[in-house]
Formats: sequence, C-alpha cells, structure tokens
Amino acid sequence: MTMRIALFLIIFFTSATAFGQTQIGMIKDPKWNLVAAYDNKFKNTINLSDNSMAMVVGVPNTDFAVVNIDHKLIQKWLTPLSGYPLTIGKFKNNILIVAANDKNFIKTFGGAYKAYLLEEKTGKLLAEKVIYEGNKDYIEEPDFFFATDGSYFRMSVRLTMMKRKTGILALYQSDKSYPKTQDFNIINYDDNLNQREIIRPQMPDGEQWTMSNGADGSLFIATVDNNAGKISAATYTASSADPLKIVSIPMDIRKNRKITSILSTAGSNPLINYLAVVYENAEKETTLITARIDFKDGTSKVAREVFDNKHVKELQKSFVPVNKTFDDLQFSKIEFLGVKHIAEYGGKLLVGVGPSFLQTSKYGTVTFDGSVLLKVYDSDVKQLYHQFIPRTYMSLDGEGSKVAYALKDNTLRMIANLRSGGFSSVYSLYAEMDFITGKMLVTNKVADKDIKRGFYVNTESVTWLNDSFILAYYDKQRIFRTTLDAQMQLLSY
Repeated sequence: MTMRIALFLIIFFTSATAFGQTQIGMIKDPKWNLVAAYDNKFKNTINLSDNSMAMVVGVPNTDFAVVNIDHKLIQKWLTPLSGYPLTIGKFKNNILIVAANDKNFIKTFGGAYKAYLLEEKTGKLLAEKVIYEGNKDYIEEPDFFFATDGSYFRMSVRLTMMKRKTGILALYQSDKSYPKTQDFNIINYDDNLNQREIIRPQMPDGEQWTMSNGADGSLFIATVDNNAGKISAATYTASSADPLKIVSIPMDIRKNRKITSILSTAGSNPLINYLAVVYENAEKETTLITARIDFKDGTSKVAREVFDNKHVKELQKSFVPVNKTFDDLQFSKIEFLGVKHIAEYGGKLLVGVGPSFLQTSKYGTVTFDGSVLLKVYDSDVKQLYHQFIPRTYMSLDGEGSKVAYALKDNTLRMIANLRSGGFSSVYSLYAEMDFITGKMLVTNKVADKDIKRGFYVNTESVTWLNDSFILAYYDKQRIFRTTLDAQMQLLSY
C-alpha cells in the first residue's frame, strides 16, 4: 500500500467517524427568528401527518407566527398570530396554539389565555377563543397536555403564593413564595375548546408531585410525603376530582430532606403508570427508585438503585466508548443526580439520570450537566441493561441541556449538546443504540461547518422524519433579549 493511499484511507475513515450523517439541507438566515422568552418547558415544534413540521417563530411587525416546513426544508405556509406563545400541539387533526395576552417580561405571562386552531395543510386560522382568564394578583404555573392521537386537550394551573411584581425580583423563581401552592386545578376542554369541566383533584398528602396523562384520558398524580416516607400514586378519570385508587410505595428517605427530582409517564396500556424518583436515603446515599404501578389491581413493582462510591465506579468502569473522540464520562457529583427523562419505547421503559449543578467560571454562574446514564427496564421494571451518553455541557439556565430521543426499527437515536469550554465551543453529538441489546452503535459529531459560532441545538425541538431529521439551532439567551437568531439543518440518518 502506498503512502498516498494509506493517507487517503486515514482521512476517509476519520471523516466517516467524525460525521456520520449527511447534511441534505440548510436554512442559514431565515426571515424569522425565535421568541426568546418562550418558556422552554414546552416544545415549540410538532410533527405533522405529511412528514413535515410546524414551529412557533418570531416575525417582524407581529407578536409571533407558526411556520410549516416540509421534509426538504421548504416553507409551505406562515400564519401570524398575537400574544405570548406558550405551547403548540395536535388537537382533532388540527394545530392548536395557546398564547397569553400579557407579555410583560417582568411580570411573567398572565392575563387571558387564547387558543388558536389552524388547519394543518394550509395554516388557515379556523378558530380563536379565550380559554382561560389568568389570576391578576398571583403568578400561575400552567401546563398543557395533548393526547398523542389528538383526541383530547387539557390544561393544569398551579396558583403560587408569589405575588405579581413590577420589580426585577419577579424574574427569579428562587423567590421563597413561588414553590408554595395555594390552588391547583385541571381544565378539560371539549371539541369546540369550551371548558367542559374544572377539576380540583383531591391529591394524596405530599410536598412534591408529578403528573402524567394516559392515552385514554385518564390522569395520574404521584406525590412524595417526606415525613411519612412514602410515595402515593393516584389515578383519576378525566372528569373526577376523587381518585379511583391510591397505591403507596415506601421509601427510606432521609429525615427532613426533600427529593432531588421526580418524573412520571403513562404506560401504553390503560391504568399503568411509571415513575422515577431520586432522593437521599437514610444512609445519606443518593438513591433511584423506578416503579411500575398497576391501578387495575393496586399493585406496584419497584427497582431501587443506590449510587454509592463503589457502584458509581463500577458503572464508570463498564463504559466502553464506541468512538474515542467521545469518551468524556463526566458522571461525578452524584449528590446532584436527577431524573432527566422517562418514557416507554417499544414495550421497554427508558429512564435517564445525570448530574446537574451550578458552577462558577470566568463566564459567571452557569449550569453544568454531566453524562446521562440510560437505564432500560422491561415492562416489570427489571433492569435489562445500562448505557452512557458521554458529554459535558455548560449553559445558561439549562439551554439545550436535554437529550432528544426517537425509536425506530429497534434503534434508539439521540441528539445531545456538548460544551466543555467557552460558550462558543458548543457542538452536538448524534448517537444510535441497539434498543434490544443496549450496544451503542454510533457516536458522531453532527456536521456543523455551516452553523454559526455559539449556536446550540434546541434538543426539545428536534423533528424526526421518516428517513431524516431536522435540527433547530438557536443563539444563546441574553438578558432582556426578545428574539433569538436561528438556523435549521436537515440531515439524513
């Protein structure tokens, strides 16, 4: 083999390893941008039935708009709307957007909440209606739930003890009165977006809770009672404030300590709910509880995992990088471990946990996110395997810190942002994992030569299409900024 051929092969295979996907489309300078104050708690994109996407964007001379982009990154339609966008979803084969009238950045969103209904194929405005009148005196925390098949839409509202203020301190949710709840309601809407009923669920005792919604319209609420040392999970029908059944799970939580995090998800089968909780046990050890709750017979199956020093070292030792470029296994500071993701895919339960904490650097105080440990269980929460997504990520307020997941043909695809240095050094990882065996098949850097310096992938807006995916890149948030520059990238698998 000549030196020239050898050098060619080295360059070829290095490039193939570094960039495993082919860029097939790019929007470098769109005529629209992103609404900077959009609450990143909610997705701002949805997949449509014709292998395209709809996205909430900002445009000149109007509050916001919804744009439709097809599988070739061609813009099909754009519909301007008014208000402060909160969420987007599918409802009765149409697109539903909810926006608040009050766009005051200092006071956070409030006022009347208006729903817009758009025709999926054309973007035509079919209806607009005020669906909720906000509290004028206290800050509320809304949440929105759409059935996967678009069959129902509901809204929950937590009324906090924090008064609306005109001062800068109103920006911070660290206010001691913000976590305190004085009322909690769930609103179900009919096909015409009228309030069908308002439910104030009678929840089990507990200081912290998580809520999830079943495909059949049922509702699940799990609470953690620190003093009693137990998790209480309840299920409700769509129209009842009283729980049908309550199932309790004991937990050895350390006295006077709050849990670190809790997430839940409804199973694909009716009356099945899964939840994951990270807490400090009586021995001062970080512990993960993963549970399957069957409300048909009132039983639960629980897996407990203690992250002591020995176990963490064993987990780290088991990691074998498929690409040595991505071997940054930052899985330390377990006292800051939290649940990052929980979902059912193909009859298996995927739980992602990872450390997240504030870190002070030359850029100021930033959020540090370490590697994500993926735990995969069968339907009875028996662990099948574990795997790591190796990464270090620094961000302001957690921008782009989540991992995007999609399962197709027993292959789990993932997108995660990495940034170990300054804010301009962000790049993204594309990974594929065999969801049957847990073997990591691919970890490659996403091709980014056309991406502006410092832009990051909004991982909550990744659009997975039939044989490709669309990444939305955002410029980083800056205080009092009202818009974010954006780019769109289309890549094949």
